[in-house]
Formats: sequence, C-alpha cells, structure tokens
Amino acid sequence: MKPLKIVFLVFLLLGCGPKFIYNPVPEKDIKEWVANFRRQKSFSYHYELKTRAVKVNACGDCIYGWAEYVKGTMDYGDTIINFEYIGINDREWTKKDNKWEQSVRGEESNILAQIERVLEFEKFELLNSDAEYFYRFNATLPFLSPDRWRDMVAYIKISKEEYLPVFIWVGLPDSSVYWQVLLGNYNKDIKIESPTTEINSYEIKIDSSIDQSEAIKKIKHRLKLLNLKWQIKKEDEKIILRVPGVYNLDDIKELLAPGRTVFYGVAQNQSNASKISYLQKNPNHSVYLSDWQCNQEMVKDVAIKFDYLLKPFASIKLKKKIGLPEQIAIEVDGNIMLLISLDKVEKMDTIIAYSDMKFLDFWKLCAYIGEPLNNMDIILLPKGSD
Repeated sequence: MKPLKIVFLVFLLLGCGPKFIYNPVPEKDIKEWVANFRRQKSFSYHYELKTRAVKVNACGDCIYGWAEYVKGTMDYGDTIINFEYIGINDREWTKKDNKWEQSVRGEESNILAQIERVLEFEKFELLNSDAEYFYRFNATLPFLSPDRWRDMVAYIKISKEEYLPVFIWVGLPDSSVYWQVLLGNYNKDIKIESPTTEINSYEIKIDSSIDQSEAIKKIKHRLKLLNLKWQIKKEDEKIILRVPGVYNLDDIKELLAPGRTVFYGVAQNQSNASKISYLQKNPNHSVYLSDWQCNQEMVKDVAIKFDYLLKPFASIKLKKKIGLPEQIAIEVDGNIMLLISLDKVEKMDTIIAYSDMKFLDFWKLCAYIGEPLNNMDIILLPKGSD
C-alpha cells in the first residue's frame, strides 16, 4: 500500500497513534481494506436472505471470532417465524417459548462465517467511486440456487470514511435469490453474554517455591487485561479460579499461558545474526536476530488502539526511554510473533506494533506482553466439587 506514509512525529512522545497521510488507490487498496475487516474487534449488521422457499430478515451484533447475537424473522409466505440466537465460542442458545435452549453452535448464530466465506475471493472490479467504493467480484453461495450458482454475481461497498465494508450482496442478476449484509458500528463495546449462569471452576497449581499471593496478583492482572469476568481466591491453600462456562479448559490454558516476552533487534542478513528464528513458526519466513535485546521487565503497559484507518496497533509503553534498532522482533514463549520497523531510530519509551492477526489473537498477545505468568497446571474441577 505505497500511498500510505507514516509520520513518526508526535505519537512517539505522546503515546497516541501514528499520524497518516493517506491517498487511497481503490483499484489496489481493496485487498487491504477487506483484509482489515478481519482485524476488527466488533461490528453490527442487518442481514437479508432470499431463496425460493424463504426470506430472512435479521439484525445482529458480532464480537469478531467469539460471539454473536442475532434476532429476526423467517417468512415462508404463509407463515412468519420469529427467531433469536446467541452464539458464544462453540455454544449456541435458541429462544423458544421465552426459554433458552442450548446446543452446539451452528451458522444460525454465526453470520460472520458466511461473510468470511464470501470474502475469500480476491479479484475485485471497481465499478463506481461516487458515494462509496463499489466493486463487483466473483463470490458464489451455491445453497441460494443449486441449479444456477454459476450465474451468481457479487458486489461490495467500502466506506470512504473508515475504508471497511458497509454492504455485501451475492445473488442472481435478477435478484430472485440473494444474500446481503449491511455492516457498521465497528469496534464499539458490544456485550454478548450467555443467557445462563453456568460457571466453571479450575484449580491452578504452581511451583511451591513461588509466592501464591504474588501469583494470584499477576493472574488477576492478566485476566483484567483480557477483560474476562473471573473470581479467584485461595481455598484451603488451593488457588481456585471461577469463570463463565463458555470458556473451556483449553481456553483457560491459552489465556493463562506464560507469555514470556523478549524484544530482539533484527539483523540485515544471516552473517550478522546471533541466531535464526521464524515468524509465527513459518519455516518460509526466517528472521535473523541480532545481539540487541530488551526484556519484559522494561514494559510498563500495553494497550490496543485503532488508527484512523481502523487498523489495530499495540502501544507498548516502556519504563524509560531506550535506544532502539531499526527493526524489532517480539518473541513470546519462544516464538517470534511480530516484526516492527521504525522510520526513526532514537531513544524512545513507546513502541508501536501493528499485526495482521485477528483482533482476539492480537489481544491475547498483548496481554501476554503486559503480564507474564509462571508455569502452572490448570485442572477443571467437577461440578459441585468446589
């Protein structure tokens, strides 16, 4: 995206986001705009689906990659059915007769899965750029019309203010069948919670040489960074963590991973490197690490923010100004997760880090950097045993 120029001027001193001078090239930048949709924290949508048998009209909220709430109607011509779904993680709740019934999550509460499937196509033809950037592309949804799916066309509109999708349409040219979503309200603080009060309890075991009170303090801070509802305390010399039931054992193990972080300088070539690693375990993307290092003890605070193009970045605040190399690699638990290039090399106390990760993965990574933890064993307790 060559027209994008990052001016490192004020943000290094104030800890705010980079200032951009941006001249969009819609024929080229569309791929980046679509990619950036996948990095958003949340959005709202109005969803319509029309087939020969049914017309669906619904509105919903989505926390990207985690939860959705959707409510609407299905019109079969002679019958109209109201529906309401909540989907969180791998679970789904359907409202029937004013009661919620739980099941394994399906696409009824995962409109995001349908959107992602549509946006897998990469060739976009610019048709108009008056009010929004309006493109045609080659997406198909065979379930709309199994006998005519090859005839389908697809369109997408990109906002000129946020450079994110505001409208996606797929269907037959005569609109006899179609699928469409209107998108907006990006990155608002949406709350989607389970309609039940199920709680899972875990015992956390740490090495006996580690002070339990200090360990609990660090765990609390990590969970606060993750904005997770929790209750943790000592019970008969045991550390017991209680969290909503939508988080399973694997989730908790991931959220409470050690997160040991080292900042490395990046060498220009292998001959100047002290060791070789790989970006996110990709053997095709080697990273040459120099002798320059900065450990996690230098980190004061980490926050995720959005620049004016709504691309998320981490603002990593250091405890004091230090000299930084031109390129930095961030290693977490032995894996290089981010590469950061700086236009200016000078002493500074803030590192700005962009990532192509989905928002929840980036959030977890920032929580690791913000609060490292000790190794621990985590055991799911049987219901009623705590």
